[in-house]
Amino acid sequence: MRKVTETIRPKYYVDRRGHDLFYEFEQGNYPAILAIGFCYLTMMKYERRAGKKTADPTEDLKKARTYFAEYETLLRKRAEGEIHDQGLDLALSYDDFKRRKEIYLKRLERIEEDIKSGRAKR
Repeated sequence: MRKVTETIRPKYYVDRRGHDLFYEFEQGNYPAILAIGFCYLTMMKYERRAGKKTADPTEDLKKARTYFAEYETLLRKRAEGEIHDQGLDLALSYDDFKRRKEIYLKRLERIEEDIKSGRAKR
């Protein structure tokens, strides 16, 4: 029988330094409320998808547990003042969005080129 707490953290989500998005969240590199919301919505997505995309819900439920565990960690860290909502105003602002959109879309193009050319480090 499977452990109720079984989670999944694929290695293909780590960056060149070996850090995944959860690490970045836990270090306070994103506004806490956005990181918490991301985890909450993602765990709900996998919960709702379980048994629908594939007949076996195992992987989706592992993913839901993973995001739930991170959600709990982030709630605790925020409550204890270890992470904060600094930067939230910019993330939610529409001011200067045209420029930020242009920068972001160019970044995506660069990532795609790096992957296709083999320049991207895995």
